[in-house]
Amino acid sequence: DNSIDENIIGNSMTVNNVKRAIFIDRDGVLNVDKGYISQIDDFEFIDGVIDALQKFKEKGYLLVLITNQSGIARGYFTEEQFHRLTEWMDWSLADRGVNLDGIYYCPHHAEQGSGKYKVECDCRKPKPGMLLEA
Repeated sequence: DNSIDENIIGNSMTVNNVKRAIFIDRDGVLNVDKGYISQIDDFEFIDGVIDALQKFKEKGYLLVLITNQSGIARGYFTEEQFHRLTEWMDWSLADRGVNLDGIYYCPHHAEQGSGKYKVECDCRKPKPGMLLEA
């Protein structure tokens, strides 16, 4: 059963004029987690996730993607490759009626990174940097 519990999703979009948002991760939530994904051919949406996202949008929720992408820091792929894949993913969702309201990512890793990406940052989950920026 792919239905979403109506108790989880309220009927009202705003509380005191504050919009409700759902913050979602990418790997293992939107797509099958196959490791450090950087190519469109390796990206596979999890069964039922697009239907669930459509229902959230129908209920008036904002959908915001927040994702750690330490593969950039580790040198497995570039930010440009990440942007290309993300653009494709965003368009694929939009084609199915799901428009993301924000996309935030952290390219850093404190121990495994290199160059400008090897830093202790505030944006890498579980720290709240991406949530605060959104």
